[in-house]
Amino acid sequence: MCKPKPGPRCTPHIRKRLDKAAARIDQACAALDENPSHARLQRRVAAAEAAYRDALGLYDSTPGGQNELRTAIAAEPDPERGAELTRRLVAGQQLRAEQTEALRRKRSGVDNDNERNERGENDGRTDDAGTPREVLEAVRLESGTAGGQAGGNREILVGSGDRGSPSSRLLIGGHQIQPVTDHTLPADEHARFAARGLSAPMLYELDPADSGVYREQMLELTRKNPHAASVHVYDENEYRQMRLLVTDDGKAGVALKDDEIVSAFAHKDCAHPRSVQSMIRQATRLGGHRLDCFDTVLPKLYSDAGFVPVARLAWNDDYAPDGWDYQQFGRFNGGRPDVVFMAYDPDRVGGTYTPGAGEYVDDYDIGIARAQAYQPGASKI
Repeated sequence: MCKPKPGPRCTPHIRKRLDKAAARIDQACAALDENPSHARLQRRVAAAEAAYRDALGLYDSTPGGQNELRTAIAAEPDPERGAELTRRLVAGQQLRAEQTEALRRKRSGVDNDNERNERGENDGRTDDAGTPREVLEAVRLESGTAGGQAGGNREILVGSGDRGSPSSRLLIGGHQIQPVTDHTLPADEHARFAARGLSAPMLYELDPADSGVYREQMLELTRKNPHAASVHVYDENEYRQMRLLVTDDGKAGVALKDDEIVSAFAHKDCAHPRSVQSMIRQATRLGGHRLDCFDTVLPKLYSDAGFVPVARLAWNDDYAPDGWDYQQFGRFNGGRPDVVFMAYDPDRVGGTYTPGAGEYVDDYDIGIARAQAYQPGASKI
């Protein structure tokens, strides 16, 4: 299994990540074959290939990956190909040594990243996946009139176009953005949110090339909020593989990673207060059927949105998010909340969360499998 962050990664986890990256290349190439001149599809292929290279570099650092490289080097008759395989093996060994040293320094209380920054040697690597991830930040949402418009510049450069035509350009964090499309809830659902005092704004889907803008908004939030350690911020290449939805001011959004809802966020100064529930609803309409979160305030929000707890994983200090403050989260099981795996059930919208609900599992992947296998109507909780 993987060592605690930021230590070495294990073969099974990274093999799975590599396989997913390869599958995304196949999917992107298949779409491009049908429309070879489509610029967005060309960028999607390039992004998928970049993500695969990143995953391959991580896999080369695992014991299984290095054994495969040694076997391939011994059997390779082409000197040039053999030299390339050897280069990969050396790079993988170096990365694993760096991960091991980073873990040693963390356990000894030395801030390796700060020291590297001082020397100008920080290479921008981020920790690999495989740890419990927060889906939505525990941010305090400001109250306001449902669907109401906040004062000040909404930062829209062009008025909203007709549905099906190119969406209006947005200004987000100083960047001019051209969304690929927009998404609006049906009038009856919009009215139900309004009746509860909740906003239900139009969401704009970003082009994969603008994934860095989405990530910037996530990072800005982590710098402002005391609960930021509970938020998992993916790297830019990973966001390129997701569907990224934001409000017109870019200060609230939600992402779809296949059928998983991730990286939902809302700044306190967002023009659409109390919009979390409607964003989650929009994500379910687009195929989001599962999520996971720490057992803090979030399961209550998600239960109201129709998600039911299907499994839970006990806290493990070795996998605590970077910067986790046990005192800040002290009211949640002494700062050690479980990870709750939840699945969407349209018949449970408006439901109430029962603390402790969901059977304990001893592996993160088992929790994911339980959420994926859930059938609406099956829960009796």
